[in-house]
Amino acid sequence: MNTAHRPSLSLPMISDADRKVDRRSFLEQSTRLAALALLAGTGACGVGGSITGPSFGSPVTVKLADYPALAQPGGVARISGVNPPVALSNLGNGTYKALSLICPHQGSTVQWYDQYNAFICPNHGSTYTSSGTWEGGQPTTNLREYPTTYDPNGGTVTIQPR
Repeated sequence: MNTAHRPSLSLPMISDADRKVDRRSFLEQSTRLAALALLAGTGACGVGGSITGPSFGSPVTVKLADYPALAQPGGVARISGVNPPVALSNLGNGTYKALSLICPHQGSTVQWYDQYNAFICPNHGSTYTSSGTWEGGQPTTNLREYPTTYDPNGGTVTIQPR
């Protein structure tokens, strides 16, 4: 055997006995791969198709004083402790809109950029207005909205799950 063409790396030798996979491991790994293939085929893994995103389980009350960006019309803030991620936009005149930050195209988390006054998907560049309307990039639907209730006396906005 000519060793002149071997790489100079020192790799551990694996015997044929170590390469064998027992029946149980093979079946477990095959089942996992089949389940992933099934999920990918239905679009549940975020590969193509339209994704609306999951919903949180109970209403979330947001104290506006905790989010300085919401003090002015046009302000947008990501609400902490909510899964899936949600942003709240101050549309003016006591109107607030809660938006899912899950991109409806492939399920990436969109980000708010003050300098562009837009939400942008880092995965494919779709842009959305502060009210969640799609305005450019990969054609898709608007961001998912959640119903809100503004309490001016308490200085809170309650976001309702769907």
